[in-house]
Amino acid sequence: MGASARCVIFAAVAFFSMLGEGMAVFALTLAAADELGSWGVTALFLAGLVPPVVFAPWVGRWVDGSALWRVWIINLGLHVLVFAAMALAGSIIASLALMSVASVCAVVNGAVIFKLIPRIRGGFSVARASSFLVVATSLAGIIAPAVASFVFAARGLGVVLWCAALGFVILAVAAVLLFSSQRSNPDETAASAAPTAPHAAAAARSTAVLLHDWHLRVLLLPMAAIVLFTAAEGVAGVFYLREVTATDTGYAVLLGAWSLGAVAGSLVGGNQRFGARSALPILLGGAGVGAAILVEGLWANPAGLAVVFLLGGVGNGLHNTGVRTAIYDYVPESRHGAAWAQLRMMINIMVALGYLVGTPGLFVEPAQLVIVFSGAGTLLVIALSLVLLKRRNGQSPISNR
Repeated sequence: MGASARCVIFAAVAFFSMLGEGMAVFALTLAAADELGSWGVTALFLAGLVPPVVFAPWVGRWVDGSALWRVWIINLGLHVLVFAAMALAGSIIASLALMSVASVCAVVNGAVIFKLIPRIRGGFSVARASSFLVVATSLAGIIAPAVASFVFAARGLGVVLWCAALGFVILAVAAVLLFSSQRSNPDETAASAAPTAPHAAAAARSTAVLLHDWHLRVLLLPMAAIVLFTAAEGVAGVFYLREVTATDTGYAVLLGAWSLGAVAGSLVGGNQRFGARSALPILLGGAGVGAAILVEGLWANPAGLAVVFLLGGVGNGLHNTGVRTAIYDYVPESRHGAAWAQLRMMINIMVALGYLVGTPGLFVEPAQLVIVFSGAGTLLVIALSLVLLKRRNGQSPISNR
């Protein structure tokens, strides 16, 4: 089997672990709401957000400083045991506690996969290979809630948790097979390695690997804004969009349109034009996200918003692929584990802030106004980043990396 085919199959296998984990989180949310009320849902969200922030430095050191395949297989085994323990315990309180362990395992898993992509990409560019993982993430986000809600209603939380464990068993088997394949083709692995990132020496010495380079810092501004304001929109949208669509089904259709758009945007972000210019997908995709959120708040038309959400999702997928490409561009391979852990830390912090900002009545009221401000805020940060890059480069930042 060729290296390129292995890369595609690997992304497909990773999808099953993402699907299982997404199903588990969704079913745990339903169970926490049913058994513990709103504080249980809050506890579940905190269990997923806080531990990765606390343990990010340790995750980076472990992934970058140890044998990568050993780290991955050990972590996948722990991930399986955590979900199996949740299923066997049959207690929502125990599941909430174990979810804090699972959230750290998820970051380790993501860091290892991020670090592996340049090694297993075969004939694909790094951007194209990375886009396959973004597509897998988007598809899992579409499918997991629907499957989880059906299985949860029909068979209960335990079965959903066993499905999550099975997803990571499949990934662990794939990891062992991939490791054996890579050992038997060392020359092929070396040929697929990512090109040396600019300013690699500075990044290797830096503790905050995402902040060592000025261009990378500016490119991460839109990422922070998008995470912050999409999280805020997600909270406010629960109230606003359900009122606009008048049904929960209509609300679900809009969320599905965004996710479908993200799949398309991820594939577009991996093509040669976008993949060679990380600033282009980040700024263009971010502008699409901001514009979609702004239109959402200004135009309460369900049919029209379905199209807007589809286009917003395209921008989101384009932006997400661009962020991954930018990190590959500016951070050396030896620090990719730390880079991913720190990226997840930044994302989790911005998500937590977004939940606060997006709560109607806490800072801004009503929910529609929260959404308008979120869209405008995203576009403002995109414009600021564009100006900063243009002043530094002396030309349009989308004409180069």
